[in-house]
Amino acid sequence: MEQTRPPEEFVSSRSPAPPASAWRVLAVALTLVLVLVLAAGLWAHWRPLPDDDAARLGARATIASVRADLDPDPSVLPDAVLADQEAAFGPAATPSQARHLEARGTGAPPSSLADAAARLEDVARTSPNGELAATAASVAASWWAAEPPPAGADPTARRTEESEAGLGAGSPAASKVPTEEGDGGDTDDDAASSCEPAQLAAVTALDRARFTTEAAAARIPADAAQRGTMDAVTDTLDATLREPAVTPMLSCDPAPVAGGHVLPAGFAEDPTRAVGGTLREASAALVSAVGASSPEDRDWLLTGLLETAVTAQHLDPEHPVPALPGRD
Repeated sequence: MEQTRPPEEFVSSRSPAPPASAWRVLAVALTLVLVLVLAAGLWAHWRPLPDDDAARLGARATIASVRADLDPDPSVLPDAVLADQEAAFGPAATPSQARHLEARGTGAPPSSLADAAARLEDVARTSPNGELAATAASVAASWWAAEPPPAGADPTARRTEESEAGLGAGSPAASKVPTEEGDGGDTDDDAASSCEPAQLAAVTALDRARFTTEAAAARIPADAAQRGTMDAVTDTLDATLREPAVTPMLSCDPAPVAGGHVLPAGFAEDPTRAVGGTLREASAALVSAVGASSPEDRDWLLTGLLETAVTAQHLDPEHPVPALPGRD
């Protein structure tokens, strides 16, 4: 007998219903997904704010306060520069992070640009995160250049006083005397442990700035006011290069200081401006060294950074204040 197919209108197009067990598996899977999403949300809401995030967001808040409340001279520190500096610290706080940051207490907003720079200097000095420390140091250097700290807080004055008190003048390379074992001098192991490349590069940049400053001073009459400025800058750089943290580096091979350097372009036309340029290069090298150094090794770097940033802008005020020296 010939088999016939039922008419198409009587053939169901629906798939057979899945067994009840499949629905139960799907329901369990959806429940697990929902639980995981809720758990992640609760963790994000209640987990403590890591110290790195707190420091980073605190730095962003400091810059936001500078932009909103201090209104620095836009001809020196335009808002676009401040915006770039704020962006350098990464994304803004999430609502949860903002809540935790507020619970920690942010303190009063900065009262001046120098106060704000001091707060970022503290981040640069203490943060175990090298990238964060370098960014904070870079912004602090920019603000120091734009508005130097009060005279009493400027270590340049302390440097000059130390030099006048008899800590010596001239290149540290020329004055370094090898010490015998047991006399308290640096051993070969001590020197080797101090030969961190970024710090050596900073010392070399400082030595080049000192050499350029001495060369500029030689072109200025002894009784000219500018000669006194150059002598003071030389003394400051000499004092930095005689820091106890720097002395072991002078034994590194190759040595970071030299008897002479190539003078920068434009030196013959404007020696003072050329000195300012070498000091800016030193600032950038110091910022890089901050990022490559542990917190306990940053004191002399930040002191040198303050000095070079302030002095460079003083000697070459027409040069725009850099937004992120050493981080551009």
